[in-house]
Amino acid sequence: MAIFPSSSHLSRLMGEMLAAFIKDVRVYFRYPSLIVSEFITLPAWFVLFAVGVTASFIPSGTATSALSGSSAFGFFYWGFVFLIIFSTSIWGVGQYIRTEQLQGTIEQLFVAPISRVSIIFGRFARTFFTDLAIIAYTVLLIGGLGHQQISIGNPLLFALVIAILYLGVLGFGLIFAGITFRIKSFNILSNLTQFLVIGLCGVFFPLTALPGPVRLVSFMIPFTYFADLLRHSASGATTIADPALEVLVALVLGLGLFVVGLLFFKATEKYAQTRGLIGTH
Repeated sequence: MAIFPSSSHLSRLMGEMLAAFIKDVRVYFRYPSLIVSEFITLPAWFVLFAVGVTASFIPSGTATSALSGSSAFGFFYWGFVFLIIFSTSIWGVGQYIRTEQLQGTIEQLFVAPISRVSIIFGRFARTFFTDLAIIAYTVLLIGGLGHQQISIGNPLLFALVIAILYLGVLGFGLIFAGITFRIKSFNILSNLTQFLVIGLCGVFFPLTALPGPVRLVSFMIPFTYFADLLRHSASGATTIADPALEVLVALVLGLGLFVVGLLFFKATEKYAQTRGLIGTH
């Protein structure tokens, strides 16, 4: 028995993933108003928020220990980048199940002779490229509006952190997709989760601003380390722990999230299938 999948199996899997990606891209371009809102409201929200906060609450020329050498504007920008990528797990991968339920196509997809991983990959891949486009567009917008320069201090570490972050995001998204089979109040749960991550993971403010007991909760959340390393690799901000140790911890957490997410999704999918809940919304 072969241990590794055959070339024909891999070729079929790649074909399924490509077809799922093309399908999601075509659906995405059916809603131009959504595209325009993503490329206008998200960057505009960030620029107004970051400029307003840095101008109102952070004195010019002041280097605080909380920011650890990272400019205030850069601190907010990389928090914004993290939030965009994290949102992929909720509104991209996680919302995929709900979207197909509302469109009435999920049952047909789930009885089709195609891997569930391939189907979800299509949404994940499309949101990945959308994220990159919005991030790049925001950099150009910032450069055009002022003198703020966005740069990456350690490109190799940054690439590794991005890979770990997306691995964790995909796993967390699979967990959210699985939860959708059981909990129908998706928007309430999604908004609550997003606000909790912003508040507890130091996305837009240093963790030192949190009370001691709350900070302990933050240290138990994987996305705290992902956000911290993303900012460190890009702007050189001080990390929670030794950078090498934190990268190792983040890698283990990212792999753990992916494995748990995959197992949880398969279990909830089987549960929904046996009880006829796949298309229930």
